[in-house]
Amino acid sequence: MTPQVIFILLCLFQLTFALKDYRQGESVPLYYNKIFSLRNPLTYSIQSLPFICQSQQSSARKKSPLVFDQDLRGDRLIQSGYKVNVLEDQECKLLCKQTLGVEDAIKISDLVSDEYQVEWELDGMPGATVSYTNEAPEHNYRIGFPLGFRIGNMYYLNNHVIIQILYEKNQAGRYNILGFEIYPDSIAEGGCTKKSVDYQHQRVLERRFTVSFTYSVKWKQANNIRNRWDTYLLPPNPERYKYASLNSIIVATLLSTTIGLILYKTSYHRTSPNQDDKDIKIYEDVEDYAGWRLIDRDVFRRPVYGGLLTPLMGTGIQLLVVAFGLLFALFKGWYHPAEPASFTQWFTCLFLVGSMPAGYWSARIYKAFRGKSWILNSLLTSCIVPTIVLSIFFGTNILTWSQQSSLAISFSGWISMISIFIFVLVPCTFLGAYLGEKRERLEYPSRTTQIPRMIPAKRWYQLKFIRVIMGGIIPFSVIYLNWHEFLSSLIKGEYVLSIAYTVQCVTALLITTSTVTIILVFVQLCTEDYLWWWQSFLIGGSSSIYMLSYGIFYFMQHSLTQGFLGSYIYITNLLIGCCLIGLCTGTLGFLSTYIFMQHIYSSIKVD
Repeated sequence: MTPQVIFILLCLFQLTFALKDYRQGESVPLYYNKIFSLRNPLTYSIQSLPFICQSQQSSARKKSPLVFDQDLRGDRLIQSGYKVNVLEDQECKLLCKQTLGVEDAIKISDLVSDEYQVEWELDGMPGATVSYTNEAPEHNYRIGFPLGFRIGNMYYLNNHVIIQILYEKNQAGRYNILGFEIYPDSIAEGGCTKKSVDYQHQRVLERRFTVSFTYSVKWKQANNIRNRWDTYLLPPNPERYKYASLNSIIVATLLSTTIGLILYKTSYHRTSPNQDDKDIKIYEDVEDYAGWRLIDRDVFRRPVYGGLLTPLMGTGIQLLVVAFGLLFALFKGWYHPAEPASFTQWFTCLFLVGSMPAGYWSARIYKAFRGKSWILNSLLTSCIVPTIVLSIFFGTNILTWSQQSSLAISFSGWISMISIFIFVLVPCTFLGAYLGEKRERLEYPSRTTQIPRMIPAKRWYQLKFIRVIMGGIIPFSVIYLNWHEFLSSLIKGEYVLSIAYTVQCVTALLITTSTVTIILVFVQLCTEDYLWWWQSFLIGGSSSIYMLSYGIFYFMQHSLTQGFLGSYIYITNLLIGCCLIGLCTGTLGFLSTYIFMQHIYSSIKVD
């Protein structure tokens, strides 16, 4: 039943993202959403603000299929009173008149001081202002428009907007909306139709006053827009990415060559036609001195806390399914990173799809470890990471709810998350684990002895935590530029992304993570240290430590966010993201090393 549920969710998401056709004169609903700021992470529903024109339409919230994907972004879509009809221009229309008091004036002044932006939505697109940069001479969108502005000690409210909608006519004779631009203005009472350049702005007074909210609508035919979401992305600097791409290619090639040499050397004695060759004898002496062949009876010994490693590895497989699925969907253009909710919905669906292979391989590795309860292992695989993430969300939810922020997850959002977790994620994981348990046990190339071999003493640079620290340097250097641009986008509120560079960067990260982990574990084996299970997992995930550290450093140096709550929200979200990346890359390192170990030890003839 659960695979059908996942298929239905995928179909719903595709319908949600489909481009809608309109007839001439057809009404297009414009939705209030939220206000947000780069100085304050707390978002607020526009409908909750007492000084705006309350919607005369239904006050029911427009919800997505998942609900919680909107809650995590703080979205609260309520239909507004703005009248927008296809191809019908309007000039200086009155929306409403609001009488504001002293409390409203104080609230507006505080929000303007924090540089709050207003976000609307039309045809699934967030309203945006047009920006021009040196790197992007063509117009690009910046989501939202200023609530107001400040000159000296005086505050002004943007009470007039020009709504410009870009459209194209399709082959069916209908119209598709390709752009939603908003040009805000502050115009004093009675001055909607400006007769001169020097006109009075709508000042926020410290007494009771009246504000007229007005708007104009303009329709403009668009040309040469391949994807309506591309204008929300700023193209990265091609020169910087060219050198970064060259660096990642060179690093990945060198590491892959090193792995190839190791595989060749470790299996050379098995394939050589002349076992009496002098060079081969010398090489075999060196091999024995290195020590990796001496521990063949201990290298596949069950690890300590193996019952914890398998659930984490299973969740990592889920995240690998998500990573590869997102990369493939991004490359094929099935979703766009600038499109609201698309990432969250695709992530959720792929995470559910990955629950079956997660349960399957977790059960198979657990069975190889000779675990006693596959049901407990399956339960941990499906629950341990989601429970921790949901607990963090719940703690953050209490703080945001106390501030009446729209970032607080709604009751229906919690019901949606818990229902998907209980009725889809857990059953799919158990089904995969059941199938894995029914398969025969994975066999190792060599059997372990009853008495563990003594591990020789090590020098300081051979310690495990040193290898973990070293293991993350090269993978992090490969993705540093993309990670820097991503953090900059979060801080500045801009989307700087190239799909081709992103796919290349993630691919390089996966390759370098696998190869670096294999090399460092092989070096460990050469010191006769056979405790590689957890080590491979930790080395593989160590790049996330550098990502987390750099993320905190960048936040402290460049963020405009003020106060404890803003820092808490940023750091907790960063921590969750880096831990998930660490699970993903750690599992990749573990699986790569596991395959490598099977190969090299299958070449040893055991008496």
